[in-house]
This record gives sequence, structure tokens and C-alpha cells, in this order.
Amino acid sequence: MSFVVYVNNPTSKAMVHKTACIRYIIRKNDVTQYGFWTTPFKTFKDAQDYAKGTGKKRVDTCSYCMK
Repeated sequence: MSFVVYVNNPTSKAMVHKTACIRYIIRKNDVTQYGFWTTPFKTFKDAQDYAKGTGKKRVDTCSYCMK
């Protein structure tokens, strides 16, 4: 299983998702002024480390796919 991070600039969030997450599947090609998806990470730790390194105020996991 792989993981991705969605970085949302206006809300200062970096959220870790599974690549199987429907939110990622539907929106993975979205790149806007508001945010972007990273390329997949092999481990949760790598994705979480990236999310923490963004400097966003809120770093969390997707409540939908990471239950």
C-alpha cells in the first residue's frame, strides 16, 4: 500500500491519504493555487514525515481512508 499527502495552502493543512482513498482517486490530478497532491510514498512514515516537513499548522490523516 502507498500513501500520498494533500497539501492545502489556504487552510494550512497537510493530510496523509492511502492511494486507494476515493478522495485521492477522484482528485489526484488537481493542482490549483489552493493545493496539490504529492507523488506516492512507499511507507506511511515517509508520507507523514513529508507532511510534517511542509510547515503547515495542521498535519493529520484522512478521516475517511485512515480509520
